[in-house]
Amino acid sequence: MMKKVWISLSGIIAMIIVASVYYNYFSNPSEFLSEDERIDIINEPQYGFDSLEILDTIYLDDTHVFVPFAQDQIYGTSFWIWEKRNWEMKGFNTMLDPYLWQLDPNDPNTFYITWNLDPVNDLSQIDLYLMNRRGFRSSDFNQTNTYTPGVQLQHQIETNLDEASYGVERLPKEWITFLETYLEVEGAKSTDDFFLNHFHRSSLSYGWIPYSEDGKISERVSPNGSTSSYGSFYGETLFWVREDELE
Repeated sequence: MMKKVWISLSGIIAMIIVASVYYNYFSNPSEFLSEDERIDIINEPQYGFDSLEILDTIYLDDTHVFVPFAQDQIYGTSFWIWEKRNWEMKGFNTMLDPYLWQLDPNDPNTFYITWNLDPVNDLSQIDLYLMNRRGFRSSDFNQTNTYTPGVQLQHQIETNLDEASYGVERLPKEWITFLETYLEVEGAKSTDDFFLNHFHRSSLSYGWIPYSEDGKISERVSPNGSTSSYGSFYGETLFWVREDELE
């Protein structure tokens, strides 16, 4: 009798756990926050904005939303995720550099380049770069040597900041193909040398060069911005590339 009661109780507990997980993580998103609600969140005291303007609301999928904003000469981006039955701002950037948002860090098909640039810079295009630094490492533990070849991929984006200071674009197919292979190789590496693999930093980096209307590299005009992220958010700012760094 006690065994039957225990089995029934275990079944009920399992159902409650499943229902709770579904309710918190897999239920359909509610309507996105109103513009006033978003402004209130972005305007929290640590950011110190005033008279902030929401420029657009761009859905990347049902649970990820890109929201560019502006205030005086500050052009920022915010990144929103539906999580635990709430819309939360998980990322925030006012650095005036393009930003790579990785919706799922294990799936390059969900990687997006985002930007919101001050129109005063008068940019006509931005060149994006995916680089893999050459490197060599050896392991005394398992007597292996590993050579990392250099890779440099370029992608050009035409900009018209008079029409829109912001934009979002999925990574080009060539980049996605490379990243899928890269992640597969990294995932298949031996874990025998735990410390070497655990603390090895990815050799990948993302950069950009802006060009003005006359085809020259634009002088960098950027305020003292900031970037921050919270919880389950994956992304990184693209670094400024010098021409002498290119191959």
